[in-house]
Amino acid sequence: MGPGEQMPSEHPIKITREALSDGTVAKLAAARDDAQTYVASEDELLASRRQLLADDADCSDIWVFGYGSLIFNPVFEHIDKCEARIYGRHRRFCLWTRIGRGTPERPGLVLGLDQGGSCTGLAFRLDPGNAIDELDLLWRREMISMSYQARWVTLHTADGIKRAITFVLVPDRPNYAARMPIETEVEIIASATGFIGHCRDYLFDTVDGLHQYGLRDPHLEKLAGLVKARLAL
Repeated sequence: MGPGEQMPSEHPIKITREALSDGTVAKLAAARDDAQTYVASEDELLASRRQLLADDADCSDIWVFGYGSLIFNPVFEHIDKCEARIYGRHRRFCLWTRIGRGTPERPGLVLGLDQGGSCTGLAFRLDPGNAIDELDLLWRREMISMSYQARWVTLHTADGIKRAITFVLVPDRPNYAARMPIETEVEIIASATGFIGHCRDYLFDTVDGLHQYGLRDPHLEKLAGLVKARLAL
């Protein structure tokens, strides 16, 4: 390993329905000795979800837009999925993480939707019968540190326009990562790791997941090539 790189987590966990439902992920996040890491309570998560979608809302046509880990590991149950594009936001490593893919001493980076451009990804349709329960599970995953903001977005798909829930980054959040030289981005992604695993694997899995559906992200592909070259040194 190069100077300053971390040893891998001894027992990285996989994000699963069980790990989210039984509180394993929340407990591991809360165990971080880091004043900058905030872990939302169940009440806060519930209030956040209800702010976007009430318990008694019409769930006959609820979609979720995935642009990162939801592509290769959605976890929540769904009855349909399709390729989709949103406009006005683009995928970028714009969120510092001191928990799942990093540590307080060496934060990692994960993807968010930043302002401008467009983004391709997958849209998942929820079963109307259990949509609220599945969204609560999703909130435990995506909103654990309240770093994202849940929003409705317009999806452009082969079957027309759809409305979906997704999670975006806003610059005034503490964990927002401003743009940085690509060399810095590569070094962070190549070396950071947390209790979920390596930051670099998150990048590689996202690129592979996009490719499985014939989708491309030139910047992520460039990053993946540079990270692999960095690891080969």
